[in-house]
Amino acid sequence: MTSFRKRAVAILLVATTLYCTPSRAQEKESKLTELLQRSPAPANSVLYLNIPALNQLTEDAEISTRVTDNIREMWLVSDLDFANLRPRWEAGYATLKVPVDAKQIAATVSGYVDSIVGHDVVWSPRQSYLVPMKENRLGFLRPADRSMLGRWITPGGSVSESSYLSKVSDQPESYLSMMMAADLNHMVSAVPLAAKLKNFDSLQAQPPKTVASILASVRGVSVIIGRESLSQCILAVDFERSPASLTPIASDLLAEILERSGTAAPEVLTWKPKVDGNRLSFQGPISEASLTGILNIFSLLGAAESVSDKLITLSDSPGSEADRVAYTTKHYFDDVTKRVEQIRKHKSQTTGGMAKWNDQQARQIDEMGTLNVDPVMLKYSSDVASLLRGNALNVRQTNIQAGQMKAQQSLSSGSSYNVGGYSGGFYGGGAGYSSSGYYDPNSSSDYQAVTSARAQGAAYADYRSVLSQIDKLTAEIRRTMTDKYQIQF
Repeated sequence: MTSFRKRAVAILLVATTLYCTPSRAQEKESKLTELLQRSPAPANSVLYLNIPALNQLTEDAEISTRVTDNIREMWLVSDLDFANLRPRWEAGYATLKVPVDAKQIAATVSGYVDSIVGHDVVWSPRQSYLVPMKENRLGFLRPADRSMLGRWITPGGSVSESSYLSKVSDQPESYLSMMMAADLNHMVSAVPLAAKLKNFDSLQAQPPKTVASILASVRGVSVIIGRESLSQCILAVDFERSPASLTPIASDLLAEILERSGTAAPEVLTWKPKVDGNRLSFQGPISEASLTGILNIFSLLGAAESVSDKLITLSDSPGSEADRVAYTTKHYFDDVTKRVEQIRKHKSQTTGGMAKWNDQQARQIDEMGTLNVDPVMLKYSSDVASLLRGNALNVRQTNIQAGQMKAQQSLSSGSSYNVGGYSGGFYGGGAGYSSSGYYDPNSSSDYQAVTSARAQGAAYADYRSVLSQIDKLTAEIRRTMTDKYQIQF
């Protein structure tokens, strides 16, 4: 994974969420700051969510993205692998609406109760530990590393924390719906980044080396959604040096970075950039797809939703085992179909972005809790996830084949170029000088356009076919489960 790719993925973290500057009224110390200070290992990212406030904003914006109402707040620290947007580990806790009891939690997740440093903890087969706390708080650690858990809950334990995250985390939480930050210090090298930037249209007349040196000085990104609106927010990127020279191209540059990384967010083209010292910030709306994507990065949010919903289900569901299975299966089916609708509504500007989104949604379906769910329903969800994952794989393979074909078209037409050892290819396009010694500006560009169109058409045709198959499976399982349990699925 190149440094440029890491940079692009890191920028995605801020491009798919928003930052709203809250009032700096005096308030007690942020719980996120406390969690960061007690982190079980060095963390490079943090997340805070106020679920009722965030759900109100999504409802006001008339979008379907919504977190379960059974969670009030969530605090999380993590070590993110920015190359694939997956946590190496996650730790945090959520405030639930129901009491948290170790034995009851173990029953809901098919785990067992253990004891570490005098604390009752629950091991979950989803490779995580759950820690009941006071005031309906439930702690989470993933993966299920017992020694890491011991360091986390040992009184007085601490690790070296990021100064950047410490500063950003010190926000008055009463003004927040969502806050996310990532420490990117020393992550980007200017040398390979400058070479990658040579093909960027958004640079205009800016020298690639100059732009690369500024981008490589990034310290981190901070993301905050206040409690007013999803359309009046800002994302901020902090640097070691002033990014003022990037202001004229900032929005276009961010959009191109995201598009080339396969995670296009077209709304960023409408965001207004502003420089204050060494901070570059953008103001504008966020799309439903971008917001949902950022919420799906961390698996602990889904784990908290699953556990809280199961605890509510146990308290509300009928007493018999058969009725409990019917109740849980219906809830599980609703969750799967909700994700399918999110997939259907998602609008990717590139086929690569579509592939990444579908692969992410397949992973989310795979990680849903399965206790007391009808085996036939589990087969249905597995088939849905497999179809989505297969579509993502087919799209990636089609894109690779198209790239190889376009490269061959450039070579065979004699229109490829090579200057100083750097070759124009996938993004550079057709015209240039070749070893054959002639120049033909029309010989490969038309062929490459046709190749791109065919690849895109094949990708979307496969996607539509997958949705059609999922719709058929959904109709069949709905009839089967309704007949079996005599409740409407």
